[in-house]
Amino acid sequence: MADQNQIPDQEDILATNQRLTTENARLTAELTAATDLLETAQAQTAAATQRAEAGAKRLETLELAAKVAGEELARLKAENAQLTAKMADFNTAVAAEVQKLGLRPKAAEHKPPPDDAKLTPTQRVLAARGVSSLTELAQLPRP
Repeated sequence: MADQNQIPDQEDILATNQRLTTENARLTAELTAATDLLETAQAQTAAATQRAEAGAKRLETLELAAKVAGEELARLKAENAQLTAKMADFNTAVAAEVQKLGLRPKAAEHKPPPDDAKLTPTQRVLAARGVSSLTELAQLPRP
């Protein structure tokens, strides 16, 4: 009788088969879900890689544009400094010529017109002289 206890009967075999079939179905479903997640992750990775490559290309373009702009800025600053020096030399020469003619340097100063282009000529003169009325202008000493 000891041999009969060790041999599984048909019900035990069917129960084991049913348990293994259920476990196999569960594992197959988990594998399918994991495969779907892997495919989704791979698609997201590919999309992120494309975005990263596009961003790197754009960054490269922007860096080149910034470099060119920086070089242009440096060139313009040097040109501005050169023109400022030339303007100072020119102003010195003009001041010397004005002095030769016997004019006072203050009389030769030019005041730029006010920024407001809607002013009348009278208002522009008053603003250039730093007064607010014709009466104040009349009281100023004549050059």
